[in-house]
Parts: sequence; structure tokens; C-alpha cells
Amino acid sequence: MTIHRRLLLPLTICGAVTFAPAVSSGTAAAATMPPRKELVRAINHVRAAYGLGHVRGAPALRRIALSHSEDMLRREYFAHTSPTGSTLAYRVQRSGFVRGYSWTAGETLAWGVGTQGSARATAVAWLKSSEHRAIMLSGAYHWVGIGRNCGHFLGHANACVWTADFVRRW
Repeated sequence: MTIHRRLLLPLTICGAVTFAPAVSSGTAAAATMPPRKELVRAINHVRAAYGLGHVRGAPALRRIALSHSEDMLRREYFAHTSPTGSTLAYRVQRSGFVRGYSWTAGETLAWGVGTQGSARATAVAWLKSSEHRAIMLSGAYHWVGIGRNCGHFLGHANACVWTADFVRRW
């Protein structure tokens, strides 16, 4: 999902979702890193390979991404818009991160079980999906918030649900 927003102007929304395919786990050093940081590292590794600058983690964006992943797991849905109607634009605005700025945002989602739910597998899956790839490799984004929650999801034990909220503000 990509959202372009100028203060007090209408939104433009496009969507993207994926199920992460099986990929081998990362290095031993990555195993000691928190999963959300591991995914930011994987995203930045891919961006660097394409000559793009890195995205930086933002605590306010991390909170809304984590909240969305938790909500999807708890209510067992997989979508950019929650059953109560909460959208990416609503979540980003409420975070306070873009207050006083014009901004654009994009969201990518993934879920998987076992190694399919790892940070590395998620980054690889997003790179293989044209919609997710466009968001992950957009030079427009400078900030990201990563959320991950694991548990029983859509009939699968030990599933991990990921949300990545990318933002540019100016």
C-alpha cells in the first residue's frame, strides 16, 4: 500500500501483500539481533545493492507497525485496513511522526511459519513481488517502522506477521 499525502489534500492509495517463501536463515550475528532490526538491516542491504540510501528506524513508526501486526494476529486477518477501518494513513497521522510535514507512505505486509517467517525470507519475498519491491526500493522513503508479532495465525502455529511502514516527510 502506498499513500501520498500533502497537508489537507486527498490521498492516493495502492496495495500490496505477500506470503513469504522458504529461504534459509541468516548469519549467526543476525540471530542475536532483534528481528525488527534484522529486517531493517536486510532492507538496507538490498537498497545498498541497488545504489539507494538506507532507511532509518523511527520509534513512532515502529509502534504503529507493531500495533498493526499485533492486531492482525489477534483478530486473524491479513490486510492493510483493519476490520474497524484503521488505514495506513490514519495510523501514520495518529503517530504524530508527520505532524507539520507533507508526507508520503507505503506499507508492506508478510507472514510465514518457521524460516518462512524470518526477516531474511521476508525481505527476499518483498524483493520478488513487484508491488513490494517498488516500495522497498523507492528512493523517496527515508524512514521505516517494523512490526512483528508471532503466534497462532490463520490456522498456523508459530506464524510471524510482519508490517513495514515506510515514510518520507518534507
